[in-house]
Amino acid sequence: MGTVITTDMLAIITLCFTIGLAKRNLVINHDKNRVYIAAALITIIILLLEIATLLLVQHTNSSLVIIHRLANVLGFALSPLVAYILLNFNLDMSIGHVQRRFLRLPLYVNGLICILSYKTGWIFYVDAYNQYSRGDLFLLPTIISVFYFTLIIITITRNNLDYDTEDKIIIIPIILIPILGTAVQIIFPDVICLWASISVSLLLYYIFLRELQFKYDPQTGVKNRAAFEREMKRYLKNDITAAVVMFDLNNLKTTNDRFGHEAGDNEIFYAAKIIQASFLGIGQTFRIGGDEFCVICREVNQETLDSVLAELDHMLNIINQNRTSKITLAYGYAFYTQEQGTSIYSTLAQADKAMYTHKAKLKGFYGRRRDAED
Repeated sequence: MGTVITTDMLAIITLCFTIGLAKRNLVINHDKNRVYIAAALITIIILLLEIATLLLVQHTNSSLVIIHRLANVLGFALSPLVAYILLNFNLDMSIGHVQRRFLRLPLYVNGLICILSYKTGWIFYVDAYNQYSRGDLFLLPTIISVFYFTLIIITITRNNLDYDTEDKIIIIPIILIPILGTAVQIIFPDVICLWASISVSLLLYYIFLRELQFKYDPQTGVKNRAAFEREMKRYLKNDITAAVVMFDLNNLKTTNDRFGHEAGDNEIFYAAKIIQASFLGIGQTFRIGGDEFCVICREVNQETLDSVLAELDHMLNIINQNRTSKITLAYGYAFYTQEQGTSIYSTLAQADKAMYTHKAKLKGFYGRRRDAED
């Protein structure tokens, strides 16, 4: 028991340290930071509750029964929440609200049974002498956690936009650690290692996020030039059909001169977010230069691409209604297949050429509009 408490305390200290680092150093974006911190905080709470129950069970004082039962109710009810938070964050945006509600159902069922266990002893039982024993449904929270961790692995395996093969080779074993810890605890009931294994997994997950950030542009949160070059090289080795879309932010110099570089940086940031939001689940967005972006979409047809770009223009129009400095994006695209006998870089050049054609049309349009206003 002393060993378990010592291990839990070390895990708490480690998680507190990584939370401090996460708050101090932005990991990729604020969303990932919030998810990691939330998962780590809940794990700390559960570890503290585990320590409390281990200490409480050493006493036969009947006045501690209520506290002992409540600690177990809260600990077992929170157990699957860490895995659910990580799963929910990694789910594809195409997953609808109905499916997400269905995935929350095991949490609600577990929470209800944990509350009822205060009296029924279904998951745990604390008798009048403050002695603890396992109930018939003791493994329910653990099974639900394993269910969520398994779904995380499946989701990551299918996610080719946020994670490449090298990323998956690292992150999947990290997610497997809690599953292995669960298996050990089920096979050897006296070995309490589940939450220690989850803590180790979260620590390694944080290190993975820190390493992953080198693929992202710190100003915009989209993938950077280095990640873009790595993605392009994959198309030299694989027979993959893709669309390459080039974007260029118009009139950035004018914005910098009239409103200052902070306004220019603001335009770049929002342009990146608009492009990323428009192509979410369809393609990967890269910042390849100061005000240049590229999106690579696998297995997408022209009809879908035109629809996405039309929606992007609509989104820009809405946003520009409340902006002093307007965001205008020139874009062009080209399709790549190895059967054409051209390289992916030739396709990129074609998309770039199409983008400059669009840019010339936009300049002509806005030039004529300014003349009409004058």
